[in-house]
Amino acid sequence: FPSHDTPMEGYMETRNDIVNKLASNLRYLRINTKVEEPMCGKIKFMSQRHLAEMIGSQTQQISKFELGTNQMSATQVYRVAKIFGVSVDSLFGDLTKSDYKKTIKYDIYA
Repeated sequence: FPSHDTPMEGYMETRNDIVNKLASNLRYLRINTKVEEPMCGKIKFMSQRHLAEMIGSQTQQISKFELGTNQMSATQVYRVAKIFGVSVDSLFGDLTKSDYKKTIKYDIYA
């Protein structure tokens, strides 16, 4: 058995590190995603309102998620991954180093 004095292998991220990484990746994905409005066909960058409606939340909650002041539920994390077409794991990784650009159809009934 390892002694209590033995340091852990690798680096264990703190809860704060994890929340901040998710917050940063959520904002990164949102601002790099364009949405196509179904009625008029206009394409514009995704707003916090768009994302809130897509995951069944309120706009101010998205702001708090992106600031890392509120935590997302497992259901919300799952929905975000599906919306952006990324894995749940990648939401906690180094997404900002990729060149993610995407356009999705905006449909709150999907």
